[in-house]
Amino acid sequence: MTSSDKALTGRWIRPLFTIVLVATLGTLTLLLPGWLQPETAEGIQLKPPACDLNQGSCRLKQGDIELAFSLGPAPIQSLQELTARLTLQGVDVERVHLSLEGRDMYMGLNQTELTPTGTDGGWQGTTELAACTTGSMVWRARLTLESKRQHYVTWFDFEAK
Repeated sequence: MTSSDKALTGRWIRPLFTIVLVATLGTLTLLLPGWLQPETAEGIQLKPPACDLNQGSCRLKQGDIELAFSLGPAPIQSLQELTARLTLQGVDVERVHLSLEGRDMYMGLNQTELTPTGTDGGWQGTTELAACTTGSMVWRARLTLESKRQHYVTWFDFEAK
């Protein structure tokens, strides 16, 4: 290879490298958000909104998914029958599971499968909270939404006496 061939090759390496680098970064910019969507062993995590189930329905919107969840009657109390209601849009689910957990203290298993209400995107079920000897505690209502292709998980924290 002559010195002029080396110079010609050297002139093309830097622009070629720059083109490949820009194309790679552009592709990663487009694909990375989908790859980074939080996925746990339970499924894709939907970020829970800051809300209080004792004040009414909690609403969540993430991407195409919209949901409204309520648990009541309010105020939410232990050893009282509670009705869980979920309205869901943007994803077709086959099953919905509700798990009521002590946020800071293990309170045993309390899982309920919600059933479709027959209205578009409506699900409902009944459950109750275990008694807590501390008088008042923070609970977590964890929802697992199962579609044919994916599971989605979110939760709502609330206080009960």
